[in-house]
Amino acid sequence: MGFWTARQERALDEREVDALWWAWRQACEGAGLCTRVDTVTGPTVTVPRLVDVVLGPPVVLTVQLLPGQLLGDLRRVALRIAPHLGAVALRVTALGQIHARIELLGADPLDGTVGLVLPAAPGRVALGVDETARDLVQSWADDVAHTIVQGVTRSGKSVFTYGLLAQLAADPLVTICGSDPTGLLWRPFAGTRHAAWQVSGVADPAAHETLLLALVADMAARIAAMPADRDTVEISAATPLRVVVLEELAALYRVADAASTTKDPIGKRIRALIGRLLAEGAKAGYRLVLIVQRAEAAIVGAFERAMCSLRISFRTDNRASVELLHPGAPAELADQHTVACPGVALLSAPGEELTRFRAPYLGGYPEYVATVKSACPAEETGPAAVAA
Repeated sequence: MGFWTARQERALDEREVDALWWAWRQACEGAGLCTRVDTVTGPTVTVPRLVDVVLGPPVVLTVQLLPGQLLGDLRRVALRIAPHLGAVALRVTALGQIHARIELLGADPLDGTVGLVLPAAPGRVALGVDETARDLVQSWADDVAHTIVQGVTRSGKSVFTYGLLAQLAADPLVTICGSDPTGLLWRPFAGTRHAAWQVSGVADPAAHETLLLALVADMAARIAAMPADRDTVEISAATPLRVVVLEELAALYRVADAASTTKDPIGKRIRALIGRLLAEGAKAGYRLVLIVQRAEAAIVGAFERAMCSLRISFRTDNRASVELLHPGAPAELADQHTVACPGVALLSAPGEELTRFRAPYLGGYPEYVATVKSACPAEETGPAAVAA
């Protein structure tokens, strides 16, 4: 009985492997992951060779890429192929030089939440976890120049910002600066060493210009004091990294433009000051974080996008919004991202392929306030805000 059962199971396995082989071939042809040669007897189609199948669970395929193909070519069509293999998503990893390991996933690998571990390592910022369970960590002083974060309301953009600031708040080599028209982001920093470089609200647009003028003057002084044998500022307690967060940048521009007159174009001046910080700030120990709902050209133009090497998109309202920050993103990935869950984002960074990841979850606004106040308690004679 055991012998016949084993034979039946092997036969079933063979049929399942055959079905996977045939589905793999058809899916690759349909997704364009193949080479096609026209001959007198008709076209000859070649797809990446399926060299091994582990039925699991999970089901794992090992494939040999065709000459001229890269792992990125396979990843770009993974969303097209997955449903035809009976999977929700594919986890694609390199296996040597010309082979790939493909794990068939029954659920989105980014479902659930990722906890934020505090305190953060000095100088390091956790951005989240990608689809292969890899931790995405950046050295804010070395790896990152400037950053753009976009996302519609309730996409996880604000929670991501809370987590970012919570990690930076306690670092003695970082000063958190910036402008917040909403009036919420800087409330936990009242009375701390960071507060002198922060402005909130829209009642006085000139206060935001005053802050930016102070930042530009500080940047210029740092550059002027730079030793002759250096082209970047050395980050220290005396010259900390200035992380300048411009929350709801579009709102700031609208308020400034509304207050502008022919003789007093405050909107143009604010744009010019931000442009200087983007162009000259990296070498002076400045890192800008531009936060917008949509990185449209009227708000974040080609210059701003070129200056920002780290680009993060939470859920967007259409494919074009994804393509603004992530040129060349596969159309199916961009379409899928318009219905992404809160906290799931796309990342473009130097040396990284376009990566889908889940941002760490600190909690809501109360948790953010408590974490910041714990990380940097108010001083007895805390500095007055620049706007005052």
